[in-house]
Amino acid sequence: MKDWEEAVRIVFPSALEGCDLSILPLYALDWSVPLQKKELFDPAFAARPFSPSSLPAFRSLPRPLPPTFDGFFVEGRRKISVKEGKAVSLCSYFNAFPAGFWARFTDVKSVRLSFKAQGKGTVEVWRSDAHGREKREWASAFEGERDFSPSFSISSMAEGGYLWLDLHASLPSSLDSASWQVPSSKKEGGQDVCLTTFNSPLSASMAISSVKGKEVKKVFCVDQGSVCALKDPAFVRASRFLPGFNYIKQENFGGSGGFARGMLEALEGEDPFFVLMDDDARLEGESLDRLSIFQKHCLSPAIVGAGMFHTDSPSSLFTFGEALDLKKLWYFSSLDLGYNHDFAALPLRDSPRLHRRCSEDYQGWWLCSIPRSVVQKIGLPLPVFIKFDDIEYGLRAKEASIPSLCLPGTAVWHPAWHLKDQTRSWVEYFAERNRFLTGLLYKPDASGVFKASLRDQSNLGLRMEYASMALKNMALKDLLSGPGFLFKNQEEKKKRAERIRLLTDAPALPPSSLPLPAVQTPDPEAVCRMKRALKAGMGLFFCSVGSAAQEPQREVSSTDSWLSLACCSHAQVYSQKGLVKTVKKNAPLFRRLYKENLILTAELVKRWSDLSKAYRKADMGSVESWKAIFRL
Repeated sequence: MKDWEEAVRIVFPSALEGCDLSILPLYALDWSVPLQKKELFDPAFAARPFSPSSLPAFRSLPRPLPPTFDGFFVEGRRKISVKEGKAVSLCSYFNAFPAGFWARFTDVKSVRLSFKAQGKGTVEVWRSDAHGREKREWASAFEGERDFSPSFSISSMAEGGYLWLDLHASLPSSLDSASWQVPSSKKEGGQDVCLTTFNSPLSASMAISSVKGKEVKKVFCVDQGSVCALKDPAFVRASRFLPGFNYIKQENFGGSGGFARGMLEALEGEDPFFVLMDDDARLEGESLDRLSIFQKHCLSPAIVGAGMFHTDSPSSLFTFGEALDLKKLWYFSSLDLGYNHDFAALPLRDSPRLHRRCSEDYQGWWLCSIPRSVVQKIGLPLPVFIKFDDIEYGLRAKEASIPSLCLPGTAVWHPAWHLKDQTRSWVEYFAERNRFLTGLLYKPDASGVFKASLRDQSNLGLRMEYASMALKNMALKDLLSGPGFLFKNQEEKKKRAERIRLLTDAPALPPSSLPLPAVQTPDPEAVCRMKRALKAGMGLFFCSVGSAAQEPQREVSSTDSWLSLACCSHAQVYSQKGLVKTVKKNAPLFRRLYKENLILTAELVKRWSDLSKAYRKADMGSVESWKAIFRL
């Protein structure tokens, strides 16, 4: 007789979150008749990326109504009640079973749904395929209190698809203690959490608290801040009585240094999986257990990540997975699934594209599970301080035939990237340096490098972001110096980047202290590529000659495109924090920085092959290299 273990417990928003309607679509929603969408009849449509030519067809698709929650109410973390004559669907991010991922990456061939229904009505299990086409797999009427345990084969679902439960109530009914179960694994479990923090003891204490009671053996908290987290009462309370808690204080080696130290310490133990977690990430309570059970069943080692929902838009998922375009040396969403999918606007059931299983080049380290065997095989992250450490690690794993995937049903809520604009901070230096370093490690030649660098520098020049232009040049200079110099004195380089920002950028001020500009120009709509290129050329010429106007000519948002500032010599740019920075044309500085970038990029292209060999040979992510950095 088979023994079963819970893989996905069906849950609802906990008491901490209440029944906040902003996150409820991620758990449950009122049942509605499935829309007959064009994708269902034209599978090729679902596989095609969006383009301007396909937008009219996309806009002609029937639109789902906003989800409603009138037919049910949440009674607890594991229990939901459905009103008489109403129905609830659990085809949601956290409660649908991601059968496509289990069928492709694990040894599981069949799953069982165990639950208790009370009242009177009908329970149904639905199955979707990779194109989002739905099929009722099982149904049963119930009256009174009944336990159910139907089983389902998933062996044919490796391309994608979900299983989910719907309940239709004839009389007031409830669903309790439901879970998707898989055959028990004989493999050893156990995971260590590696968390790094920097002058944020409150965030770290919340992250540590969320780990309590989960399938976690040890927690390594690496503190790299100037303020000791152990002096904070909330942090002390959170870490007290936490089994296997290890607090490590070290100098600031950035995010990569914090995670590397945690992984290095975890290597001294025996637990099979390491979970990397941001200190400012708020964990969905089921995520760690779901990652653990999935990893135990994987046929071969895999890097398994979790989704990231925006803290300020909690029903919006940042991405389903990403890959790196080695030509542009920038990332993009896997399978053209796009970014920032809002499940409150487009629930899983009404989003056929999202039912296709995808794998990625890498996983973000807001929450990511890495097998011990992977670390032993390919080493630790590169000592790059911040940015692209997770991307490089995923590409390194891919070279070793180790896949990366984002497991639906696991997630954190994390501050959105639009609140962290790196083009206006010291982070720009590390992002640019590490981006081209990743290219040197994995790109066979320099094709596209000159164009990518020129495009980025032109974009910054048109926006009069001279500090960012200087930081990009600083990054290229350091990269050209070779691996022997690149990773020394990282904290000093951070301070140097901050000084460049301070000396080059005008200070941000409250808007009330500045005059109103003559024109408030809206962000221009997209135009054809030829017109954009023409405007860019005209704008670059304008940037290189003449002087700035005395009074601000325009008022724009920091998120507006470069077209908003093309051929403008003095503007006020609003930040996400409500402050205003004045930018002024500086033709001599633009010419010097632009010319310097051309020379540096040309040298990088010329020396690409030799530098690539040098950086590959340096073995920067080895345990020995990190022990030398940590002076252990």
